[in-house]
Amino acid sequence: MEQNTLNKTVKTNTKKTDSSAIRFDKAFMKTISKIVDKANKKQFGRKVKPKTILVNMLSLLDENLIDKVIKMSQENSLTHKDKKELFLKENLSKFSGSAEEMEAKMMEHFKGYLSQNPV
Repeated sequence: MEQNTLNKTVKTNTKKTDSSAIRFDKAFMKTISKIVDKANKKQFGRKVKPKTILVNMLSLLDENLIDKVIKMSQENSLTHKDKKELFLKENLSKFSGSAEEMEAKMMEHFKGYLSQNPV
């Protein structure tokens, strides 16, 4: 008996999508839900979707506001350590010594401040 084996190629159906998921925290979603609920309090027309609100909001922004939002987001992403490093980098040229000496001087001044103004 002969066995006929056919080589079949398996096609994988891959969907091509133009979208991707973005994760938002609950507080943000609550705010968006309030805005969408307010937008949907109307007598006629289809329901307003969150995507529509966000797309329209972004289309109304001008370059100055976008730059301000980017700058604010960048500043909010800095850790305390990053802020300290930036402060030292900006002010080290005004100080006649090394970074370690500057930090020691800052701690000395802060210690004097704390002795005068207890927390």
